[in-house]
Amino acid sequence: MNKYEIVRAGEHLALLYRGPEVWNRWRQEHSHSSPNLAGCNLGHMDLQTFDLSHTDLTSANLCGANLSGVNLSNSRLCGTNLVEAQLTGIEGVAINLHHAQLQGADLRDANLIGGDLGEAILLEAELSRANLIGCGLKHADIRRAELESAQLHRADLSYAELDAANLIQTVLSQANLSHATLTGAYLYGADLSRANLRLAHCAQAYMVRANFTNINAEGIDLSWSNLSKVNFTNANLREANLRGARLHRAQFNQTCLEGADWELANLEQARGFPSLHC
Repeated sequence: MNKYEIVRAGEHLALLYRGPEVWNRWRQEHSHSSPNLAGCNLGHMDLQTFDLSHTDLTSANLCGANLSGVNLSNSRLCGTNLVEAQLTGIEGVAINLHHAQLQGADLRDANLIGGDLGEAILLEAELSRANLIGCGLKHADIRRAELESAQLHRADLSYAELDAANLIQTVLSQANLSHATLTGAYLYGADLSRANLRLAHCAQAYMVRANFTNINAEGIDLSWSNLSKVNFTNANLREANLRGARLHRAQFNQTCLEGADWELANLEQARGFPSLHC
C-alpha cells in the first residue's frame, strides 16, 4: 500500500473500533465509498453486525474472527488470514478469496456464488450446504473438508485437492474437475452430471449412487473405488482406470469404455452394455 492508502486504512480502522452503529451509519452516509481495511489486524474480533460489503480486506488478519451472517459481497480478501474464522451464513456474492487461508473455517450455509477462491487453503474447512455455484476453486486445497449438500454447479475445481473430502449429496453438475485429486473422497449420491473429470485422480473413492450421466472422464483414475449403483449413462470413460473398482448394479447405457482398464473390477448385476469402441 502507498502512504495515502495506509492513512486511509488507519482512518477506517478507527471507525470500525467505534462499533457497529457508528460504522454502519458511516457506510450509509458514504454509500459510494469502499472501506479500506487492507492489512489490518482484526483477529478474534466479533464483527457479526458490521456491513463489510465492498470492503478491501486484502491480507488482513481475521484469524478466529466472528463474521457469522456478515455481508461480504464484492469484498476483497485476497491472501487474508481467516483460519478458524466463523463465517456461517455470510453473504459473499462475487467475493474475492483468492489465496485466502481458511483452514478450519466454518462456512456452513454461506452464499459465495460467483466468488473467486482460486488457490485458497480450505483444509478441513466446514462448507456444508454452502452455495458455491460458479465459483473459481482452481488449485484450491480442500482436503478433508466438509461439503455435504453443497452447491458446486459449474464451479471450476480443476487441479483442486479434495482428498478425503466429504461430498455426500453434493451438486457438482457441469463442474470442471479436470486433473483434480479426490483420493478417498466420499461422494455418496453426488450429482456429477455433465461434469468434466478428465484425468482426475479418484482412487479409493466412495461414490455409491452418484450420478455420472454425460460426464467427460477420459483418463480418470477410479481404481479400487466403490461405484455401486452409479449411473454411467452416456459417460465418456475412455482410457479410464477401473482396476479393482466395485461396479455392483452400476448402470451402463451408451457408456464409452474404449481402452479402459477394468481388470479385477466387480460388475455383478451391472446393467446395460458398455461400448468398448466409441
